[in-house]
Amino acid sequence: MSRKQSIKRHTINIQETSWEIVIWMGSIIVLGFVVLFAMYSYKSVEREMAEQFNREQMLLAQQTAMGIEQYMHDITNILSLTAHIQPVADGDPEEIRIALGNAYRSLKNKVSFVFWENAEGIMAFHYPAEVLPGLEGRDYSFRTYFRVAKELGVPFVSDIIMVGGEQYQDIPDRFETFIISFPLKGEDGKFNGVVGCAIDLANITAHYVAPIRPSETGYAWLVDETGMILYHPNSRWIGMNLYDIVLNMEKQGHSIRGIQDIRHGMELKNDGMYQFLFPHYPDAKPIKKLLAFSSVHFLNRRWITAATSPYSEVIYLMSDTFRNTLVLGSVSIGFVTIATLVLLRINRARATASERNKWADAVLNAHRRLETIFNGVPHYLAMIDAAFIITDVNERLCELYGKRREDIVEKHCSLDFPEGERLCNLKIVEKCFKTAQIVTERDTRMEIQGKPYFFDISAIPLLNSKGEVDYVVQYAVDITDKKALTEKLIQAEKLAAVGQISAHVAHEIRNPLTSVLLHSELLEDEVRENGGNEEAQELIRIIRREIDRLSQVTDEYLSYARLPHPKKQLVDPKAEVDSVVSMLLPELRRREVEITVKCPKTLPKILIDRGQFKQLLINLIKNAEDAMPSGGNLEVSLMEIKENFLLLVKDTGYGIPQEHLRRIFDPYFTTKENGTGLGLALVQYIANAHDGWVDVESQKGTGSTFIFSIPFNSAENAKEETAKA
Repeated sequence: MSRKQSIKRHTINIQETSWEIVIWMGSIIVLGFVVLFAMYSYKSVEREMAEQFNREQMLLAQQTAMGIEQYMHDITNILSLTAHIQPVADGDPEEIRIALGNAYRSLKNKVSFVFWENAEGIMAFHYPAEVLPGLEGRDYSFRTYFRVAKELGVPFVSDIIMVGGEQYQDIPDRFETFIISFPLKGEDGKFNGVVGCAIDLANITAHYVAPIRPSETGYAWLVDETGMILYHPNSRWIGMNLYDIVLNMEKQGHSIRGIQDIRHGMELKNDGMYQFLFPHYPDAKPIKKLLAFSSVHFLNRRWITAATSPYSEVIYLMSDTFRNTLVLGSVSIGFVTIATLVLLRINRARATASERNKWADAVLNAHRRLETIFNGVPHYLAMIDAAFIITDVNERLCELYGKRREDIVEKHCSLDFPEGERLCNLKIVEKCFKTAQIVTERDTRMEIQGKPYFFDISAIPLLNSKGEVDYVVQYAVDITDKKALTEKLIQAEKLAAVGQISAHVAHEIRNPLTSVLLHSELLEDEVRENGGNEEAQELIRIIRREIDRLSQVTDEYLSYARLPHPKKQLVDPKAEVDSVVSMLLPELRRREVEITVKCPKTLPKILIDRGQFKQLLINLIKNAEDAMPSGGNLEVSLMEIKENFLLLVKDTGYGIPQEHLRRIFDPYFTTKENGTGLGLALVQYIANAHDGWVDVESQKGTGSTFIFSIPFNSAENAKEETAKA
């Protein structure tokens, strides 16, 4: 080899080495940029999801606060009405006894007892007498609630005190709670003592705070304006000051952050959302958590309800999606890097014939790597030529369709497959061939092997050396789970908003109802004592029956507003259906409805809240009954299809118009004259709460079929069978 050729060869090698360094550095920079961008995107979406979840917690806290506030307003309204009855305000002992007895009957599920202390602070009367016997005749003029009522003439809620008095140790079964008092002032302005009650705090926490579960391990707190804990899952903290607990933890070396911000927020605002570092009961180790609070106002008191959940549970759902995105980005960079290396080897092969064998080996290895990447991508890939013939597919797509590769390749991607299961989106593939650009269509619905899926589909062009499109790679990302999660979050927001409206409407109705009920009871007592005629008493009874009917309507609104968390257990569906049908059979026969129950001989048990399943059955059967005012046939079928339990309720009624089918499960939507529009909305809530679904098939004039489905819990059924063995 001549000196000139040697120098030229050396120059070529230097140039090739320089290009390799540039390409490797460029690949590393691009890879770093993709990783940083993916991490930035992950953190951004993580923050958005945390804020969204905390807004859901805020709705729960506000709903709980509204429930407690309504509870306390019911108590203060009854006591206020009692204190303003003129004979009671004038201090007539007999009238006070009657009025307090009536008040307790209205409040017996909300207070421990009601009482009257005379102008000197002596306990003159309390009801019922069996609660704290020996209370009457004791002096309680030293109590703050009595002194405020006497000196300022205003109602007052005490701190938590020892009911019965610390000094009266001979009174058995004393307990600690809050006291509400209202002053009695006669027409002459004379102070005639106070009427009041002892609040049943345990009943409040059991009904409104303890059942709250914002997440799998989340729970709710209740604290007063001083920071004293009124309820917490850790019973040892109840009665202690939250900020003393925090101070004690910090002295023990625990890292607690964010509590001071929460404290200032609770002092200045009625509602708030925060992130903080604090132990999550029952674990003692501090973890990152989300908290939302809302305030409860009544008389001179302010309580605070707080819903809290571990931060890790909130972001768990999004981890898999972003992990796949990060893997895909890394695979893409790897693909570019491998392709670059192949090109470098091809370039070297042009220089010397000896390097052509190395080039061939590199191409073969690259092909194997690309094939590995092609099959390893966690999404669905198909390569299509200009005649729309499938030339290659990855293993994930074969698994999705339940077919072998040989059954798919060399076939037309659209014409050789059923309409609902076509392997390509012909519209975007055609556009990609024409434009030589990436074309994407989002949220595409397909039904594959009888199961619905949603995909984001992209068509990616593969160009030849002339810049023409030889092949198109269709890239499909399964977004079914993500879409379901989004729809559940939207539905949760809608249900929470509707719940607030329901609670508000029920609240506005119940207040005047309570007043009307109390006065009707007083009027009935007055008519009875004055020897009133039977007609007057019958009219009063009619009033009370109508009040009861309105109360049932408001209770239905409130039951929907509170939307209880299901308590799941293994239930025999056939036995529950038979129980509900037996209960409703007299009414069905009266309305000339013939009911038939169909069930296979063996049907696994289902994991469901028994009470909610019965409510669902009653709602669906009554809905079918209302659709057949002139009688008809009602068929209830139970079956098992592909690890799922199905319940079908089919009637021969007048059917549902097509324009109503889309809204049939919306809250408050009804076509009945006396309907509330909550029955089918509650059915949908129960289905969603058990990871199931509900749907309806109907045409006007041909009847309707409602379909309810939830998955069987194989693991739980297996445990029960093992236990029986």
